[in-house]
Amino acid sequence: MLPTRTEEPEGTAVEHMLSNAREATEREKNMTLWQSIKTYPKAIFFSMTLSLCIIMEGYDVQLLGNFYGLLQFRQKFGVPLENGDWQLTASWQSGLQNGTQVGQILGLMVAGILADRYGYKKTVLGALFALIGFIFILFFAQNIYMLFVGGVLCGLPWGAFQTLTATYAADVAPIGLRPILTTYVNMCWVVGQLMSTGILRGLLTRQDQWAWRIPYAIQWAFPPPIILGVLFMPESPTWLVRHGRLADAKNSLRRLTSSLTEEEIEYKVSMIAHTNELEREAQEGTSYLDCFRGVNRRRTEIACGAWMAQVWCGIWFGGNVVYFLQQAGFDAEQSFNFGLGMGGVALAGTLCAWFILLHVGRRTLYLVGLSGMFIILLAVGFMGIPEPVPALGWASGSLMLVYVLIFDLTIGPVGYCVVAEIASTRLRIKTVVLARNAYNIASIIANFLNPPILNPTAWNLRGKGGFIWCGFCLCVLVWAYFRLPEPKGLSPAELDILFEQRVGARKFRKFPNQDPRELNLTSNACDGCTLRRVKCRGGLPCTECCKRSVDCTFLRARRKPGPKGPRPSTGQRIREFQNNEVLLRIGPKAAELSDDRVYGPLTSPLRYPSVPMDQYCRYTEIFKQRLSAIWPVVDCDALLLRLAQRPDHHETRSLAAALCAAVIAQLRLPEHTEPLDGISSHRFALDAEHFRALFDYRESLTIFSVLTSFFLHIYYANTQKLRTAGLLLRESVSIAQGMRLDQPAAYSNLGRVERMLRLRLFWLLFVSERLQPLLAPIDELPVEEEGANASGNPSSGFLRLIQLFIRLERNFIEASAQTVPAQLHIVEREKLSQYQSFLNLDVDSGPFDEAQWVDLFVTRQWIRTLLWEYTVRHFSMSYTLACVPPIKCNNNSMLVKPRDILHSLEQVLSTVGGPNSPFLARLRQCMAEADLPAGLPTSLSLPAASYADIDPITEESASSPSPSCSHSSN
Repeated sequence: MLPTRTEEPEGTAVEHMLSNAREATEREKNMTLWQSIKTYPKAIFFSMTLSLCIIMEGYDVQLLGNFYGLLQFRQKFGVPLENGDWQLTASWQSGLQNGTQVGQILGLMVAGILADRYGYKKTVLGALFALIGFIFILFFAQNIYMLFVGGVLCGLPWGAFQTLTATYAADVAPIGLRPILTTYVNMCWVVGQLMSTGILRGLLTRQDQWAWRIPYAIQWAFPPPIILGVLFMPESPTWLVRHGRLADAKNSLRRLTSSLTEEEIEYKVSMIAHTNELEREAQEGTSYLDCFRGVNRRRTEIACGAWMAQVWCGIWFGGNVVYFLQQAGFDAEQSFNFGLGMGGVALAGTLCAWFILLHVGRRTLYLVGLSGMFIILLAVGFMGIPEPVPALGWASGSLMLVYVLIFDLTIGPVGYCVVAEIASTRLRIKTVVLARNAYNIASIIANFLNPPILNPTAWNLRGKGGFIWCGFCLCVLVWAYFRLPEPKGLSPAELDILFEQRVGARKFRKFPNQDPRELNLTSNACDGCTLRRVKCRGGLPCTECCKRSVDCTFLRARRKPGPKGPRPSTGQRIREFQNNEVLLRIGPKAAELSDDRVYGPLTSPLRYPSVPMDQYCRYTEIFKQRLSAIWPVVDCDALLLRLAQRPDHHETRSLAAALCAAVIAQLRLPEHTEPLDGISSHRFALDAEHFRALFDYRESLTIFSVLTSFFLHIYYANTQKLRTAGLLLRESVSIAQGMRLDQPAAYSNLGRVERMLRLRLFWLLFVSERLQPLLAPIDELPVEEEGANASGNPSSGFLRLIQLFIRLERNFIEASAQTVPAQLHIVEREKLSQYQSFLNLDVDSGPFDEAQWVDLFVTRQWIRTLLWEYTVRHFSMSYTLACVPPIKCNNNSMLVKPRDILHSLEQVLSTVGGPNSPFLARLRQCMAEADLPAGLPTSLSLPAASYADIDPITEESASSPSPSCSHSSN
């Protein structure tokens, strides 16, 4: 079955070894199950002993999920609910599970390298001893952080067990035993889960901390017997052959078998050696990168997809039955009893799968299993629509039992078999590592998705979560139909041939009945077919050479193929240069045709080259020095670092561009009026709009999206596009509300730095949108930054600004827009007086820089204007002149401040009511009677509406004079 190479110097020896390999392959394929068990009893024993490591992983993973239903564990590590119950937050549920997954990913990658270099035995022993030490962290955990660290560290050896158990079973087992020993790994997983549920069920009556510490302590019982078995375990013969140790490989085979003769051992080693040589000829190397080269790319994709299917079929939803049933209304005892029953069903399903695999193909089991699970998930989703009642809970639980049975009859155990069989022998460890890492990455996503589905503090979908998972299950079903081949009954060499010939996934099943000698066992075409430039159809000799009576040889030297044409990166640079040159040439001409070449529309089809990265750094530094005090919501150093590390990250680039555009526009830098083809604020705005259009920013509820919209609002406000600026500000506020920044509960679980950043961002939006307010103030303010010097603390001035706007009521701003002021709620005189007193605080007393001082000064004057306008419209003037004599009794210095105040009030009345206002006449009359000469009123430039059409307010104080000694209530 294996290729001859007539150019080999020792052709006779090669042909002899090839003949031995064919003989060994035929014997393995014709061996019955009972003959395989009698011939390889030691291989079965050592493979099963090594697979016991998976019991620990299944035990602990299920333990963590079941702990969510254990009251003592929730009281130790959870938070109280309003109904008196305790729950771990959905974020910590995801975090604990994903911490373990991250550890497993790292462990898988390291174990793949170590096992290739040092072998299975040494790698497994090291992982077992490490696990014994890491269990101490879980057992003595005092808080949820220790639990998280312990899970990450324990994930390292668990990752090693995941890859080494399945690959060792595939290495030492014959073709007939391979599906049983690889699926036994899944059975160990199920046994671990069953033990976890059973132990917790027995500890439900305990009311102390040992209810959750004892299950962790039981894990110390697993490693010692496994270590003892691994010490006597022979190394994998396949690994020994790959490292050129043929004599050791024969000794290993003797220890793994009981009735093989020396001749049969020689045949077996020849088969392993020729399979290794065949794969070495197809592709050199055994690195992770080789898994993505040539035909191995397809094999890696199938292995990854087969294991990811175990997650996306919905087992995270259907397997977490204890917690699911508790949310459906079951008590703890009932749910754990149900969990025990489900574990028994899963174990029975795996045992039945052993016999089914002998008669049914892997592909068929995948398709049937996924179809059945899709239907069940859909049914559970429909039963989750009504309000939960006991009958529906029992029905959903029963369907979940059927679901788990289907899973453990089909893709649960078959996934291990497919992954171990589909990988090439030289890259088996690396391929299994990548496939398991793909599984772990999918698990991380599922760990984020599933807890909110069931958690009452999050989405609380309960059974309706079946709709979400049945969608994923359908996608996996479609993938399996088109991409998953049938490896049943094929030797590693035959699989190599089928992948080399790029046989379609749905055509694999017809090849086991074909004469092996009719298959081409080399990836290279023979010399005759190469020179004639025809396809080499296979066979030794090949079909084409037989037709023409030509010797089928492989004497032609094969050179490593080089790149076809320019490298992709070179071609990309060429295209960018050409596009930039064309755009720069047509740019000025296009700008001349524009009516508004500085602030043209961002929807223009003309795309200029992106702004150079050094310009981003320049204007970000300007922001840091001059504007960060009034907009303290951006960490410029972190933004520049992120921009340098990932310049192609759309969200980061759009924020940086919007920030630079706002800086140039706000400070009126010369670049604000530069033409479009130069470095200008508009070009930065183009960049911001372009990059944020490349991702779905309206669905991206992140700080970056909020800030990008806010800084674009600053830019447009400075280009007199006020409607666009207002829309962008509303967009920024809406995203912030989507992030629940206006809810105090959103800040409870954040770290200090993130908490202060989000608080400053909320209050900045609160201050910015006061003209058309949507946000209501919250109770918490950002604290002043620690360690800042007196002149460089942005928090102090920002806090003073927030305090100004907190007291600014909506009535003050809306007063000018109301035609009937009496419809507004009138603010009390005392409140106005208190606000006025707060405005009179010395603004120079704080450690403010120039930008903050100007911001506060202008804001105070604007608010004073609003207060005066509000007072005039809602409170009467006083004719009482009882205060005149006391004023006259004082010297001129006592008249300066009242005179200045009255002159300012005179200017406001002149603007509000016009020169013929009755209020203005009364004020001048009172000033004349008090010997305070009237000034020359000038019109104030107030925004918004004209007040000429507003009717004078009827005097209310004629019959009831005000006792105040001042001329107005304020």
